[in-house]
Amino acid sequence: MMMMMDGERLKALLAGAERQVLLCAPFIKAKVLQTLLSVVAPGVDVRIVTRWRPEEVATGVSDLEVFEVAGERLRTELLLLDDLHAKLYIADDKCLLGSANLTASALGWAEPGNVELLVPTPATDTDVAVLLKRLDAAEAATFTKRTEVAEAAAALAAPKLGEGKDVAEWSDGRALDWLPRCAAPDKLYDMYGDRNTVAVAEETRDDGLADLRDLKIPPGLTRDAFVEAVRDAVGRIPSMERILSEVPRGVTDSRGVALVEESRPGLPGVDAAKQWEILRDWISVFFAHEFEVAPESFVTRLKAP
Repeated sequence: MMMMMDGERLKALLAGAERQVLLCAPFIKAKVLQTLLSVVAPGVDVRIVTRWRPEEVATGVSDLEVFEVAGERLRTELLLLDDLHAKLYIADDKCLLGSANLTASALGWAEPGNVELLVPTPATDTDVAVLLKRLDAAEAATFTKRTEVAEAAAALAAPKLGEGKDVAEWSDGRALDWLPRCAAPDKLYDMYGDRNTVAVAEETRDDGLADLRDLKIPPGLTRDAFVEAVRDAVGRIPSMERILSEVPRGVTDSRGVALVEESRPGLPGVDAAKQWEILRDWISVFFAHEFEVAPESFVTRLKAP
């Protein structure tokens, strides 16, 4: 039996609402919200709680256009809570709680999709009640606030990594066969926050800063938003997309080297092996929600349940 995608599960939940709906997620894409609202009966009250941070809007992980989408529907309220991290979806007395934001990748409507989880939970659950109480601090989204965030995001001068966007629109020709240079991806956030950090050797730091320039990661992101922005950017590069598409079947080191050589014809074998080691580490850091490196065989594979 085929397992229902989180997006379809969420649509089914909302379609059954008779009185009220709550959509609570830090990242919301306008088209996804439009799709979800289309299945909610007209007489149902809808409350949407999200957050707007300029750096996240600049990277395209969230859309300010949700303001217009919400405004087009009667009986719909859009609220903002800056420290929001929870993902909670309620229709009357039924609830889904988990990790999925309201984005196409999170809900399984775009490739490559994220590995997420939405779990049915009683709306009367004690923890849900505590979260709902905290949502009372959310404030109404206004046109003035939308304008302020839009201007701040534009000031970051970062190209959006919108879902489905062609990599050629935000990077140069080198991105077609781009592979990471930095051998310490677990320290990349340190380099991002401090160009002069001593957390890594100078050569490694230079490689990391070059990778950040190539990926066009805007300043000011939280660690979670940074990881998501890097993952999003890397996953849209053709060479990386081809390599990542093989990981679910399991990639041995020898196969990984061969994949590197396909992307970089003529690269000496020893350099291809080193490049694969770097790439394998990037996968384990930025795609840890989905993939892992087996501790003994070093096979890069889907994360064990």
